[in-house]
Amino acid sequence: MVKKFADIAKGKCKFGRRNMRNAMVMEMRRQEQLKRGTKVSGKGKQVTVAAQEVPITQRAGHPLVKTNAKPAEWKTIPGKAITVDLARVPWLPDDWGQGVKMTNPISRSRPGQGGTYTVWVAPCGRVFYHRYAMEEFLGRTLSVKDGFNGQRRLAQLQGKRTDEKKFFEILTPAERKRLPKADELHFCIVSARRTETAEGLQGIAQVQALFQSAAVEPTWYVDEPSLDEYKKLGLKAVVGGKLCPARNKCLVDAARLGKACVEVSDDISRWEYYDGAQAKDGSDDAVNAAHAAATCHIITPVAAARFLLAKLRAAQALAPDKSKAPHLAGVYPLGSCSRAFGGPVIQNQHFILGDFFVVDVGSKLRFDEEMTLKEDYDFTAQHIFTHGSVIRCTRMTIAAKHQTNAGGACAIRDKKGLEEQRNIAILKRKWPRAIRNHTKRKNEVMMQWPADGDVLGTARAAAAAEKEASKKVGGGLVKKDGKLKAKLKPLKAKVSKVPAEFKPTARVAKGGSACKLPYINARVAAASGKTVQYLLEEFFYKDGKGAQKKYGPADLRYDIKRGTLRLR
Repeated sequence: MVKKFADIAKGKCKFGRRNMRNAMVMEMRRQEQLKRGTKVSGKGKQVTVAAQEVPITQRAGHPLVKTNAKPAEWKTIPGKAITVDLARVPWLPDDWGQGVKMTNPISRSRPGQGGTYTVWVAPCGRVFYHRYAMEEFLGRTLSVKDGFNGQRRLAQLQGKRTDEKKFFEILTPAERKRLPKADELHFCIVSARRTETAEGLQGIAQVQALFQSAAVEPTWYVDEPSLDEYKKLGLKAVVGGKLCPARNKCLVDAARLGKACVEVSDDISRWEYYDGAQAKDGSDDAVNAAHAAATCHIITPVAAARFLLAKLRAAQALAPDKSKAPHLAGVYPLGSCSRAFGGPVIQNQHFILGDFFVVDVGSKLRFDEEMTLKEDYDFTAQHIFTHGSVIRCTRMTIAAKHQTNAGGACAIRDKKGLEEQRNIAILKRKWPRAIRNHTKRKNEVMMQWPADGDVLGTARAAAAAEKEASKKVGGGLVKKDGKLKAKLKPLKAKVSKVPAEFKPTARVAKGGSACKLPYINARVAAASGKTVQYLLEEFFYKDGKGAQKKYGPADLRYDIKRGTLRLR
């Protein structure tokens, strides 16, 4: 059964508009050759019919404004019909259209051969075959700024997204209860100098279109010299300044409005969420199979932000002290999350990528303005250190250009990597036990939060100093009042079963993650509120087979790592 255009627009078809455009052109060629008595092959029937069913007003080549020449009646001077194209060049003005026409046969034409021309139609109906001829006709040079609105519309037409209601069903009942409305979030796009290149303008058009498809008008925080250029594009733009000051201005403005803050990079083209079961093990075959079997949801940045904020607020509701609950949420830092299927959906002490994240109301943390690069590592560390955890959704990904796009933070990087090294030094100074050099990538770092939580290394330093002092005193003597005296034999005490990495008096509470195993959930519920010492010395639970087991250090480490329990 052939899919109708309504299904295509809602993203229910397995083929995209680029494939449909090729099918449309091949079908035009096939029909023309039939007239000449020659049979040639075309695309599949389903995609061909789908391409033909797209209304001309929903095609990218259709003018954005009303013109004297009706697109349905476009023709060349000799009377050759022109079909409204599904594509659009980035420099085409709003009142111009783009079409496709068949070439005419000539004396050298052979059976089965014959191509198509991409043509451009002026508001008056005149047809042009070359850009230079159009520029002569207009008396000026065309640029991508002329075609910005067309590219924005093209991005909207190409978007194939999952129904939001279906997507939000992935959340738990407790999370859906706290799902915010779009107007509860302040959407900020941090950008600088992107209007100077065609690639940058296309990226801007794409991001803006994704927000507008969700009926949201984001605020662009840009550098002062480029402010007018952004405003000329019809964007809601304000001066943000350099990278970290702009990021902080977003946070301050959101706090003033009493809204959660969503910060977005200006070069993201896609948001995806993969819903599926965790892999049976961590092997490449297992995680790739789990990823391939998962359902991929194409979503808007607005839906993604609401989803993350719902998870944040559900985690906060479980915490006795909201200030010690996560206030920062983000996405998986790689374009593909296949490897993440070897672990849990939510990670609580991992790096949050600066390209897209949500900060809830109540957090007073700000970006370090001494930094010009890698500021998101420092911001993540601040949140884990202050609030105890973050939420990284390992099934949600974005497609961003990062270091290849011109302008923005890329303009700060130098070929020798000196600015990178300066920022890495700041990170290592502030978070000595969490930041280390990347093992494979030059001028990159890795963040791994220490299991004992001593990210500054103060506890380690104190223990080392005490050990060093004890080495200097020997022979059963201790130093007291400046003199060596006999060491008193201590009374025998009960040996604690609590490892040095845990504080015996610390209590545990439920974390932000849940387990699919009923006995683990029962164990977590029974352990919540108990001290570490009680758990490791007196606590018992029943395993999956009903056998009674002693709760040990390995169980505690597992529960904390999986996020089902947390220390407070």
